[in-house]
Amino acid sequence: MRIGVMLRAYDRPGGIGIYSRNIIKHMLELDRDNHYVLLYNNHAHVGTYNKLPNVDEVYVPSCNQVLWDQWRARRALDKWDVDLIFNTKFSLPLFTSRKRVMVLHGSSWFVHPELYQKLDIFYVRRSMPVYCNAADFLISNSDLTTRDFINILKVPENKIKTIRLAAADNFKRIENKALLEKTRQKYSLPNNFLLTVTSYDPRKNFETLLKSYEEVIKEYDVDLVVVGKNCEHYKNDYPIESKGLATRIHFLGWVDQEDLPTIYSMTRCFVFPSVYEEFGIPVVEAMACGSPIVCSNTGALPELAHDVALVSDPFDYKAFAENIKKILSSETIAAQHREKGLERAKAFSWQ
Repeated sequence: MRIGVMLRAYDRPGGIGIYSRNIIKHMLELDRDNHYVLLYNNHAHVGTYNKLPNVDEVYVPSCNQVLWDQWRARRALDKWDVDLIFNTKFSLPLFTSRKRVMVLHGSSWFVHPELYQKLDIFYVRRSMPVYCNAADFLISNSDLTTRDFINILKVPENKIKTIRLAAADNFKRIENKALLEKTRQKYSLPNNFLLTVTSYDPRKNFETLLKSYEEVIKEYDVDLVVVGKNCEHYKNDYPIESKGLATRIHFLGWVDQEDLPTIYSMTRCFVFPSVYEEFGIPVVEAMACGSPIVCSNTGALPELAHDVALVSDPFDYKAFAENIKKILSSETIAAQHREKGLERAKAFSWQ
């Protein structure tokens, strides 16, 4: 079979980009029988898999996402005469008779529309049913997302399957003292810190994070490290400097995937107060690195973390603070959650 893979999301930071890079890497490692045609919209990636005889890589330029999906990519896939089209995110060529599979990374546009721009809601609510209907099969990133699409968009149960994401292979507990110190110096990390891996997005609920941190530092001398694309913009939205927290909260921005496991391994506690995560890959990364976790009890996070994390309502900052203090109060408690996380992380595999 000849499989055409649409990799417009290959460059994206955050979950969909991580998914796109990891899923294709592991698919190609596992499958040497089918032939793959990989479509990139960035020429720099052509040649990534040139050593594999069952792979062709094609640069398909376009400055417009819809144009790329519906015309440029479709024309390339027609030229290569693929049997099946696979897109690592939602959207598919509509005007084709070829089999189509796409990945659903969540349903929060329908569940929490207040967290999005009105134009985004307008587009997704009209296009998503069309794409779901056109697809021959749908892959969902969590049971939560699967249920949402069955209940909200009436997707037939036999047309959708949950296949969860995983942490990349390099996410594991780092104990090497020299490597830990090298990373600490590279990012000017404090000796004692809480960690969140996030993005500049209302869904990530930075307000609860900040309020809970203010409660925690009344009793514990611990800094807060914030990692993620554009996360430094939070400094403009909240009175961090006027509260005297400018030297206590460290905004690192986007951090290379190679360095993140070391930072996860150093933190006293990973904190994730997201309003609604359809998967929440940072939680799985934190588990794989042995970070004790405090997170929300909403969305797919309980599905992922089970009894590994201490959970509470994402808007109850005092409950969040109390859970963080439980981790900080006892190395025995922290170690128990660390071991539970390392064991639970084994349930998530790209294979």
